[in-house]
Amino acid sequence: MSELNEHEFASPLRSKILAGAIIFVFLGFLIRFIQLQIIEGPALSGAAIEQGLKRVEQIPVRGTIYDRKGRVVAASVPSFSIAVTPQDFDPYRKQTLPILARILRVDTNFIVDKINQGGFYTRFQPIKVWRDADPRVIAEVEENLDQLPGVDVVTESKREYIAPVRASHLLGYTKEVSQAMLDALDTTSDSDYYQPGDIIGTTGLEQIREQQLRGTKGVDFIAVDAKGQRQSRLNQGITDVSSVDGESIQLGMDIDLQEYAEQLLEPYHGAIVAVDPRNGDILALVSKPDFDLDVFSGKTTKQEYQDVMLDPAHPLYNRAIQSRYPPGSTWKPMMAAACLTTKTIPFDFKLSCPGYFTFGDHTYNDDAAHGMVDVHQSIVRSCDVFYYRMILKLGIDSMYKYAREFGFDQPTGVDIGHEGSGFVPNTKRMNKLYPRGWTLGYVVSQGIGQGEIGVTPMQQAAYMAAWANHGVWVQPHAARSIYNSETGKWDTVAYNSRRLKIPDTVIETVRRAMLGVVNEPGGTAHEAQIPNSKILIAGKTGTAQNPHGKDHAWFDCFAPYDHPRIAICVLVENAGFGGVVSAPIARKLINYYLTGTREDPPPAILPNTPAYEAVKAQKYVHGPAPTQKVKQPPSDAVKPAEGKILPKRHA
Repeated sequence: MSELNEHEFASPLRSKILAGAIIFVFLGFLIRFIQLQIIEGPALSGAAIEQGLKRVEQIPVRGTIYDRKGRVVAASVPSFSIAVTPQDFDPYRKQTLPILARILRVDTNFIVDKINQGGFYTRFQPIKVWRDADPRVIAEVEENLDQLPGVDVVTESKREYIAPVRASHLLGYTKEVSQAMLDALDTTSDSDYYQPGDIIGTTGLEQIREQQLRGTKGVDFIAVDAKGQRQSRLNQGITDVSSVDGESIQLGMDIDLQEYAEQLLEPYHGAIVAVDPRNGDILALVSKPDFDLDVFSGKTTKQEYQDVMLDPAHPLYNRAIQSRYPPGSTWKPMMAAACLTTKTIPFDFKLSCPGYFTFGDHTYNDDAAHGMVDVHQSIVRSCDVFYYRMILKLGIDSMYKYAREFGFDQPTGVDIGHEGSGFVPNTKRMNKLYPRGWTLGYVVSQGIGQGEIGVTPMQQAAYMAAWANHGVWVQPHAARSIYNSETGKWDTVAYNSRRLKIPDTVIETVRRAMLGVVNEPGGTAHEAQIPNSKILIAGKTGTAQNPHGKDHAWFDCFAPYDHPRIAICVLVENAGFGGVVSAPIARKLINYYLTGTREDPPPAILPNTPAYEAVKAQKYVHGPAPTQKVKQPPSDAVKPAEGKILPKRHA
């Protein structure tokens, strides 16, 4: 074989192939360079920065809750939690997990479960594994930070209840958001707001006004080293996003009245709802038994939670809005209004009451033989026979129509959540209840608020306020106004009102009869009279039959008669006659609210009774000074005029 010379080896073809290969490799490097630097550059740059940064949420201070006179009911105070960032914690778990478990005095599985629950969302988000840490825990974590990569002490706030009242069912409580709640929020606008470990309003006003009270989260960007330990603030904090504290809310509640109502109902099971009939402000709301909201503030142990949840007295059950009780004779003013409005009977109609009423093969007894009775006396003396006859004349469909007119068989819309609607039958509903058929004998007792009828104390309070308002129904509401930090003013919360489709002559006829219930001979509520007082109270007693035990005692009323400022519903379960048990409670509350006179001297020290000067002073004034200032609105801000229907905040 002949040897190739230099010129033959470097032939033009081979030179072109080599040059093409070099160009191809160069183009490959160039394309990859453009992809990394230009196309994917921002994302990769962000990822690189993310590895050296930690996003630490700023938790806003939850809004303060005030009573109608500007006194603090519930505030937020500093609290500290131990948080773990899974991304930084995982590589060192064998070292750090036992140390953290020892500090928290829990089993390691407790911490692992907490991390796993939160890590489902993001490994870069700190997860709170221990809430409301005490000074010992905080100190030990700080001392061992070099051995606890990914572990931080974070500042947040918790509810502190300042006023000497419970108001458990009106205020409601906050608690750590559950997985079920997160799943339910997944399709809402709040899906990106809440993370495992966050606090959320769960019941009552705290739940309904969650978006106003919670505020808006902020973010601090912290530079960290390879072990996740913080080194410095990014850009000296310029890129941080500040949190916005929650809006404060002023209630219609009067702390003094709420406190007294809680004391008066303490021995019983039942409910009290007091409203300002002029605008629907809830002045007091009590459901007994109740519970201590402090249990749900900060860290709640499983045992503490179960003690409340499994209590056979059902303290979490809000009897004021979730119950369904037969209204008994408090139903009669509505029945009278329906009969007169539909001209089922004339205004001068009378009938004879022998003390019983026989229909078919059943006899319905009254509590007395009332003789000749007109509409006025039928209410004053609470004549059952009159209304046994009226329901047969009126019919259940008309009864249903006018019950709805007065706000029954539907939620009132009160802003404390989980409200029941009660139940009022009509023909369609009776057919469904009794598919085998029913007769008029089934409905006779409905004329006196028995049978299938069920109402809530909240509906009854709104019902009584409508009588006080000469036929204007006003939506009851807990929140009176919300503080606007941008304007520095209190914006009045919107509520609904409507005029009943009842003639004024009918309204006044029934109102005068309810005045007679308390003030005329033969009236069933003489116990509601305030001794030696010019204040006139109008109302209606009710003794509702209870198939499960002793009768329920009702008293609904308003005062003063000429210019009403308060309407009250008092329900005491299994207590007998409304005029004997519930009427005196209502009298005491009205007298206290209108005159400041308290018939019962306050006990020395009891939960939910006067304790500002003693127990509360010791607990809050002489305790450790807070390290975080609680935001307060200006002192002159809490001045909405009482008794006026103010401009609406929302449409």
